[in-house]
Amino acid sequence: MSFSYPASWSVRTQRGPGREGPGFQPIEAIVSDGTGADLFRIASGADGIGCTAGPVSRTVLDEAAVPGMTEVDGSTPMFGFIVERIGGQDQYAMAVMNRRNLQEGEAGSHCTLLVMGNGGSVNQVIFFDEPATLATRSAFSSRQAAKEWMATEQYAQLKALILSLKYS
Repeated sequence: MSFSYPASWSVRTQRGPGREGPGFQPIEAIVSDGTGADLFRIASGADGIGCTAGPVSRTVLDEAAVPGMTEVDGSTPMFGFIVERIGGQDQYAMAVMNRRNLQEGEAGSHCTLLVMGNGGSVNQVIFFDEPATLATRSAFSSRQAAKEWMATEQYAQLKALILSLKYS
């Protein structure tokens, strides 16, 4: 995996999620801004990971093809910024995902697992320091606040990073 990011940002790597084994060596890259705040994570080479899905009502706020990536089935993954209504609360996700996760309306919750040549790849923009926080609060106070964030430099930089992802 490779990608472009602003000069003031940094990247650190660590062992990624999933199990290791012949042909599988999971690694995760975490991108931080100039203040050290974690903004994005992507893992590659994973085995033994998956997704669970519950019923949601999904709205797509933004989407675009990620031309530098191709799943093993030949499909081109998509950048997506989505909001899913779950249990009366809006949950936001910004990531690379399969096109099926960008269908609006009643659906199963999204999954960022991509099947790549070296195993599974998962990724996400990091809205909170603790992943468990997603279950208890929304990343934005309203859908309007999310749409306003889309006009910021940070949103543009994160989207550009995601669209620059290349898998080789």
